[in-house]
Amino acid sequence: MRLKSIFVRFYKSFNYDYIRKLDPRVKPKPWEMMDGMWYPYVQVPIDPKVTTIVGANESGKSHLLSAIEKAISGEKIKREDFCRYSQFFTVKQGELKFPDFGSEWSDLSEEDQKKVRSVSEIPEATIFDRFFIFRNNKDYLTLYLPDTEDKYTVYKAGYNKNNVESFPSILPHPFRIEADIALPDSVPIKKIIERIKKPEGTKTEGTKYEFLERSQRKKIRELLETLHKNSDSFIKQQSLVNQVDSEFSKTITSLITALKSSAMSEQESEKREKEFDLAYKLICKVAKVDTEVLSNLADSMLEGKGGYTEGLLKMINNHLAESLNFPSWWVQDRQFCLLLSARDHDLVFTIRDRTGTQYSFAERSSGLKYFLSYYIQYRAHEPHDTTPEILLMDEPDAYLSSQAQQDLLKIFEAFANPQDARHPVQVVYVTHSPFLIDKNHSERIRVLEKGVEEEGTRVVKDAAKNHYEPLRSAFGAFVGETAFIGNCNLMVEGPADQILIAGAATYLRSRNVSKREMLDLNNITIVPAGGAPHIPYLVYLARGRDVVQPAVIVLLDSDQGGNDAKKNLNRGGPKRKQLLKENFILQIGDLAGEAELSLPKGIEPIEIEDLIPLPICVRAAGIYAREVCGATDSDVAAITEDAILKKLTDGKTVFEAIEACFEELSKDGLHIEKVGFARSVIGTITKLSKEETSRKTNFTNGLNKFEENFKIIFRRIDRMKRDAERERTDERVSQKIDRLKENFLKDHPVCANREDAIVLLEDIESMLDDSFECDAIKLKIQNLRRDYKLEADMVKPVDNYEKFKEGLEQIKYAGRIASQESQEEE
Repeated sequence: MRLKSIFVRFYKSFNYDYIRKLDPRVKPKPWEMMDGMWYPYVQVPIDPKVTTIVGANESGKSHLLSAIEKAISGEKIKREDFCRYSQFFTVKQGELKFPDFGSEWSDLSEEDQKKVRSVSEIPEATIFDRFFIFRNNKDYLTLYLPDTEDKYTVYKAGYNKNNVESFPSILPHPFRIEADIALPDSVPIKKIIERIKKPEGTKTEGTKYEFLERSQRKKIRELLETLHKNSDSFIKQQSLVNQVDSEFSKTITSLITALKSSAMSEQESEKREKEFDLAYKLICKVAKVDTEVLSNLADSMLEGKGGYTEGLLKMINNHLAESLNFPSWWVQDRQFCLLLSARDHDLVFTIRDRTGTQYSFAERSSGLKYFLSYYIQYRAHEPHDTTPEILLMDEPDAYLSSQAQQDLLKIFEAFANPQDARHPVQVVYVTHSPFLIDKNHSERIRVLEKGVEEEGTRVVKDAAKNHYEPLRSAFGAFVGETAFIGNCNLMVEGPADQILIAGAATYLRSRNVSKREMLDLNNITIVPAGGAPHIPYLVYLARGRDVVQPAVIVLLDSDQGGNDAKKNLNRGGPKRKQLLKENFILQIGDLAGEAELSLPKGIEPIEIEDLIPLPICVRAAGIYAREVCGATDSDVAAITEDAILKKLTDGKTVFEAIEACFEELSKDGLHIEKVGFARSVIGTITKLSKEETSRKTNFTNGLNKFEENFKIIFRRIDRMKRDAERERTDERVSQKIDRLKENFLKDHPVCANREDAIVLLEDIESMLDDSFECDAIKLKIQNLRRDYKLEADMVKPVDNYEKFKEGLEQIKYAGRIASQESQEEE
């Protein structure tokens, strides 16, 4: 059983669906009537796997998550939550109302049906695979089974108090990942031991001192030290009351004040308990460290057995790293390592990154700490025993960087499509960040919009038709493809290429093809250059001036413009050097040698539109002619495969042939744009793939050819992408220089002969290429040779050796310094 739709009416920002009420084409559903009047619910479709809820501030995103919980459980439904701008919001006696909730459930198993019958009046013989349940006046439940598209059979549900209370138990169980709970910097070892001995959810006990932050404990220890120093004078005093101004008295007062100031509110204490619980889950549920080992560790820490403590911690850390496997999820640092150490009464969490340096959580960004928290909650989650589950998460982007948000998408996907024995979990999350939008699944997006006055929140159902303008508005700014934010950037000539590649990737993903034959749109940024002549300069901006260069690959047409762009990429860099290696450039004509490529006879591929089979081209062109140009049915009928084939002469492309067909459709001629045609193509394949009848027509053949052609181009792009990313992650020049320099200084810490220095500089030169960074390094090496006269009297020691060592250090950063100076000049 899974949640298919949620219905909300008169709840907080949700009033009712005023657009549906005013649409003359819509007929009321039986559950929408109230006292003989029609008040449609706001209906939000829920994706079978992951649903992304977006909207502007105060648009009702968070209210929707709580509405899901209340619709299922019936708990915490309050009159105070009734929509304040509803005409039914009143204080009049006898007319007070509760908000209304409903839900639609589908994919019911036989066992699910049996459970629903047990708490309703549905006859035993009735078979159904979906149903609607509505909760009015908090506890009044009504169940609807669809008979036809517009007719429903009504049944009582929860028809006695026991059944009302038990009904939620047969529905999927909603749960939340705590978005504002992070792994603590440290946790008292005693808390972990107590947590092991008590059931989950039970508040652990402990001394006040253990709850304090380590900084607060430090302050109290300092006061106790002062107290100890003045203890002798206190013993000599007859009465503390008569010595109010004594140093001892002041210390006691300060100590009491420190303890009081460290007192936590109930809310703070509850949050601290949740942080401790997260640490327990990491150590005991994810890493599965034996409880006896932890008990031994606690005793060892208490008794001051440093060696045994360190030995246990080393074993725990090795097991933690192996079990957590965090670097595969946190792509920002593949060498990340989480470590435990013992200090005082605590287990302290520290981080070792790719620099080999250890940091406390306080010394790193909060994003890492919170992402780690979400990951631990995912790994430690134990599925509900008998029912499916729905994960709810409210604005997890608040603490995460853009890259970390992309990493979080992988956790949501892991919940929805588990690779282990766990059951799939439906995920519904709220965000206001474009980086938490899964570009591979635009169908999962639900845009909420808040109207004026009594209109309330509604679902924007026309987002795609309006070019996603509501989605852009929901984020408060224009959201488009941004260059150089991804792991890899695919540069294409124009927006039509971008639309076709992104649309084909999304379509192939829905066909469940291999990863090598589709693109992950979350890990590659498609950058339209606005024409082939602009691509070399765009590549130069990305790679020509910087030491740290993003991965870039290029797709070009095989026409004159594409050929010229390729030549300029080969010699268009600074000082006419190569901007991009040839193996990172693909021209459409390069695909001609692929045996599986399906094209009209005698046609060589020149541009990406040539890869679209003619049946698809005909239907897409017809849609464009009718919807954009206002062509008649007879004009559309004139656009045929034969008509296009007749125009494919003298090296014309498929799109040029379609343009020629359009010009003949009327006296004045019609015109077709590439971008509009590309959108029509993607719309056509999406629609055809859903039409059962298309499987028996020529369009099936067209769809198959479309799939095969784009699989070929995606395989080539995937190979280039992996090569570009691999080159990006190879050891950088500065790292190689640093390694050679460190070895040289170990052998020559105080002085070195000029001959030794020359050998070092020659070794460095041997690893340099023609990049901008290396040019700056070569110049620095020449200066060192000249300034220290290394070529003369090579057996003599290097003069002013300390200064020479500074020069070696400058070599490593010469490229970066030069690039910064270049940009400042510009």
